[in-house]
Amino acid sequence: MNNGSVRRWNLAVDACLVLVCAAIAALLLQDANWDQLQYHYWYPWQMFHGGFSDPDLYGGRFQNPLPQVPFYLLVTVLPPHFAQAALGGLAGAAAIVTRRIAARVLPAEGGRLLALSTSAALLGMVGAGFRSELGTSYSDVLLAGLLLTGLLLILRAGWRPALFAGVLAGAAVGLKWTSAPFAIASLAALLVLPESRGRRLGGWLLGALGGWLLTGAWWAWHLWRTYDSPVFPFWNHLFASRWYPDANLSDVRYGVVGMRGWLMWPIDMARGSARVLDLPVRDPRWLLLVAALLALIVMHRRVSAPAAAVAVFTVTGTGVWLAVFGVIRYALPAELMVGVLVVLVLTLVTTARVAVALSLVVTLGAALLTGSAASRRVPFGDHWYDVDPTAFSRVGDRDVILVDGQYPSTFLLPGIVPEGVQVHVVQKDFTGTRLLDWLADDLVGADRVWVVTGRPPSQVDPAVGRIDYDKCTRIRSNVVDRWLCPVIL
Repeated sequence: MNNGSVRRWNLAVDACLVLVCAAIAALLLQDANWDQLQYHYWYPWQMFHGGFSDPDLYGGRFQNPLPQVPFYLLVTVLPPHFAQAALGGLAGAAAIVTRRIAARVLPAEGGRLLALSTSAALLGMVGAGFRSELGTSYSDVLLAGLLLTGLLLILRAGWRPALFAGVLAGAAVGLKWTSAPFAIASLAALLVLPESRGRRLGGWLLGALGGWLLTGAWWAWHLWRTYDSPVFPFWNHLFASRWYPDANLSDVRYGVVGMRGWLMWPIDMARGSARVLDLPVRDPRWLLLVAALLALIVMHRRVSAPAAAVAVFTVTGTGVWLAVFGVIRYALPAELMVGVLVVLVLTLVTTARVAVALSLVVTLGAALLTGSAASRRVPFGDHWYDVDPTAFSRVGDRDVILVDGQYPSTFLLPGIVPEGVQVHVVQKDFTGTRLLDWLADDLVGADRVWVVTGRPPSQVDPAVGRIDYDKCTRIRSNVVDRWLCPVIL
């Protein structure tokens, strides 16, 4: 197989990876996950329609809205089936980068390398996190694509690739702080490579700063101007915003606790008992990763520097992620690299032909044994959201609408509520802070206050006021029905 033929086959396989992801996404029902209904659509809509309503007593509100813009644009412009297929195709881009990284580190050539790298990508794609995000509004798979493209650049010689790798890592962190573990992992991978280490490190750091300035600086400035902290409400023991307690806000529901937790986590993932999401998740490939890493340590003399860099990236990113977050969808860069490292070991211990066969068997077994957290889905309609506006006919221009944070509902509001109506999302984690006083002051001038909610209990009643459930009107939509109720302050 000559170079031209190899290049054409590489492009063809990459296209197939995207098409497979797009086709699978199109065959699923329409994504209607919790976060999408609460802020994945609402915050980009606000950004494109005059800015944000403050205060907003909901944690998702403090996240940069830019990562959700692709989803917002796709479902706004395209018919639902095509929009979801496009979301799947975007996830396929991360699979392409995974295959390209495998092609850089696997000791094979020509058609065997193409087959092995494709197997590595497929073994990454059957992971619980990737499968659960395929064709959804979650942005983590897009951020994984940025971070892994940066890793691919790091594997190349020269300071310019390192500079652009830093740009991608910094941009990913600016878009979402959950990318930080794998930005740190990218830096660790760069330090493994011996060539021009100091110069490449300087280029990466400069690029990372520039990438963050491109995507995150504007949002940090907005948070500082609004809440007196560029990372509000996080690390408030350091920034001391008056709007939140002097504490380091963290979610302790996920991740690992204690030495036993660290040692047992791969086994717990294989059993489906690890705390990585609210729903059960099972993925035996993390046990395969442990076995692969042990094998690479034993065979370290046969491991190339780029392969070692990929291993260090995966271990470092996974370790920091587990220590800080523990939510499985934030670990997608490492999850995709599992396939690369497992196939690498198979290639080192046997022939390329046998490694191809074994990797396909392992991929099939992992796909059958893995259990992903399926996103909530609903039947497709003519539009992504079809909302009956009748219930909002009672809302006046000087009214205020509250959204009960435990019933995701903001998707009902864009283009429906009268212009000028203020909307605030209320969640219990923030009703015990001074933001509640800010909200109370904001409600004083309203003619009437309404809440979009489900049936009792509510996070608005009694924290903000009393809901008059006897005067509620049903809000009907193609996704989920809610109630519009008056609030007595």
